[in-house]
Amino acid sequence: MTARAKLWTHRPRKNGTCNIKIYTYHEGDKNYAATPHHARPGDWDNDLGRLKPTAPLAKRINAILTRLENEALGGLMGVTNSLLQLVEIYLEECEAGKQPVGESTWKQYRSHLKRLRAFAAYLGKEDISFTEVNMEFYRNFIAYLQDNGCGRAGAGKHIKHLKMFMRIGLDRELHTNTSFKAKGFIAERIRPTDKIYLSREEIKQLESVNLSSRPDLQKERDRFLISYYLVLRFGDSIAIHRSNVLQHGDKSFYRNVAEKTGTISIIPIKPAAMAILKKHDYDLSGDTNQEANRKLKIIASMAGLVANQATPGEPYLAKSALLTTHTARRSAATNMLLDGMPVPEIMQAGGWKREATFKSYILAGGISLAQMSADRAFFQ
Repeated sequence: MTARAKLWTHRPRKNGTCNIKIYTYHEGDKNYAATPHHARPGDWDNDLGRLKPTAPLAKRINAILTRLENEALGGLMGVTNSLLQLVEIYLEECEAGKQPVGESTWKQYRSHLKRLRAFAAYLGKEDISFTEVNMEFYRNFIAYLQDNGCGRAGAGKHIKHLKMFMRIGLDRELHTNTSFKAKGFIAERIRPTDKIYLSREEIKQLESVNLSSRPDLQKERDRFLISYYLVLRFGDSIAIHRSNVLQHGDKSFYRNVAEKTGTISIIPIKPAAMAILKKHDYDLSGDTNQEANRKLKIIASMAGLVANQATPGEPYLAKSALLTTHTARRSAATNMLLDGMPVPEIMQAGGWKREATFKSYILAGGISLAQMSADRAFFQ
């Protein structure tokens, strides 16, 4: 099933311009539908199926072509006013490289589409229309997500994606529903007290757990430790490859190209990390992020990581219940800072581009950071 804008060069007008048509293909049936727009062949990008940025009214006409393609696909699918259809189309655009979105990001959109489809089925429907997305829909969707194993962080991400696709639909003139802009229609942010890091001592507790009888848990513990040692995101840790290990003199380094941002970082491989890499033959792929999080909570309980970093006035939460795959990267950044490593050096190691983003990872505060400052010349 395809809908794509094409320049019909077979019958140019006297002034040299050609009609832009919407080409569709479905189950062997091809069709070309004329549009009111024309362009010179030199102003047309055949690969993208769009006017070049330098062409007259390019931005406006390209937006119209996107809408016409969406409408044509809707016609082929026999649906209109479809939120699910828009997400499908946007995913196709991402996979074709038409959207400036990294693979790890658009894979989240695919997961979001699965959740929306499941929610539609739960409601006894085959589709979700733009017009039905209101505050009642929001509350029901949140409740559905939470009842089906989605925590606050996960539910928040799905609401964030939902708002994004509603905004895209509005921009593409597929609907006029602005309920998603309501003050209460928000993606709940995780409170700082729900984010944790593991101290060096707690990392050692995790290392020392005997998991010889549970190889599945042992591999996940090792993957977590590698993420900690190399300051990696989950997606990068499961994509580790021997070819990214560099040798310089008597030192080994790991070169990582972040799946999410494309940022390149190079970090020394400590002996403990190298031992884990060799143990698994440089392959730590396997579980999904969700399954990895489930296993980590079991491992953390076995390691005795039961106390949270206490904050006065906050309710008690077991640290093992808060441990996730991302805790490794957050712990690495925090512990490097507490060790006195300069911020630019830490940012290079973890591939952070902006200091503001990096600072959101740092969870040590209060007396811990004050003790670091106490040894500075200013305070002597």
